[in-house]
Amino acid sequence: MNCYVNLNNLLVFRNLLEDPVIMALKKPKEVFLPELYATMIEKAEKYGLMGIIPVEYIMYAISHQQNTFNTIAEKHNGYVGEGLKKATAADIILLRGFILEVFNRFKLHPLLGNYIPSQIKPIAGRKILEKCFMDYGVDSSGMSAVEQLCEYYSKFGYGIMADFVAFNWDGEHLSLQGVSNYSTMTFDSIVGYERQKKILIKNTEAFLKNKPANNVLLFGDRGTGKSSSIKAIGNYFYEDGLRMVQVGREHFVQLPLVMSALSKWGKKFIIVLDDLSFEEFEIEYKALKSILDGGLEVKPPNVLFYASSNRRNIIKEVWQDQNMAELHSKDSINEKISLADRFGIKLFYDSMGQDEYYALLKDLANKESLDVSEEDLLAEALKWEMSHTGRNGRIARQLLDYLHGK
Repeated sequence: MNCYVNLNNLLVFRNLLEDPVIMALKKPKEVFLPELYATMIEKAEKYGLMGIIPVEYIMYAISHQQNTFNTIAEKHNGYVGEGLKKATAADIILLRGFILEVFNRFKLHPLLGNYIPSQIKPIAGRKILEKCFMDYGVDSSGMSAVEQLCEYYSKFGYGIMADFVAFNWDGEHLSLQGVSNYSTMTFDSIVGYERQKKILIKNTEAFLKNKPANNVLLFGDRGTGKSSSIKAIGNYFYEDGLRMVQVGREHFVQLPLVMSALSKWGKKFIIVLDDLSFEEFEIEYKALKSILDGGLEVKPPNVLFYASSNRRNIIKEVWQDQNMAELHSKDSINEKISLADRFGIKLFYDSMGQDEYYALLKDLANKESLDVSEEDLLAEALKWEMSHTGRNGRIARQLLDYLHGK
């Protein structure tokens, strides 16, 4: 039997046979219908596939379609039983023969053999997949490839987890929605706050290693890099299996549903609460407080909360809290600070001093090759600072954009 017939013997990856594109490629025809070529172009543009498109599409399908093997590997940190490993190894051998045949048939194709899409989106962990399914010279049993696939699915997951660093919680459809244009922020782009960044990284590392870790509150002056630090964490630990999930305040009452959705995955999740603050008359914080600590709905072990706020205690405090208008005024104060107490680590981001701010501006202007003298830069900085009331990374970015525009 040839590789096309052998493909019918797939067990673990059998759902690939339900894919109409793979079924069309499975037919040993020398001449393919234009409909298949049109579909391949559509897939290449939709998923950002580059190179030998039929081969790349098979790789994409392997990385995204759910099956018993990748579900267990993703959920249990790469651990899979011996029986399932053997079945998967046999499937790998079958798929290698099929992919080799498709590769040879299309490698010199004038269009699909070296296709460049309008927007390239590399498949997560593409080199690992290539080594598993296209490295024909070694590992004739397929068992070594199985071990690599266990690690692959543990790190990158499958389906939407392989595509996105971050998600928004869709309160209407009660589901995760991938963030297509997640920030490219890195810690190198955040000048200063080295102590805060170090603590944030260490806490996240502990979380990913299944060690005790704390919810984190980043508070302080506006524009100092609190939200940027949380975004940088997502990029820093993406390949270690970390994903970010932002939940809007209007959906805090749905946090038990969010917990339930995230607990089904093996990935580690940080729920991002950006610009978190409440007026004293708002009560949405009670749902959040219950989830963070003390409620009946237990936070699953693969979830942490990272919040940013301009307020140390998140909930607005007023002078009336200090008087005796309430019979037990201390109870009122305790209620307002109880939410912030749910965050075991609190990192303070204060505004920059003038020397630090000017050093940041000069460093960024030099890196961006901004055609302005140091004297003129500092003069513009002084004028900009007076009209924008502050010195921080956000204001520095706005000034540099303004000068670039000039």
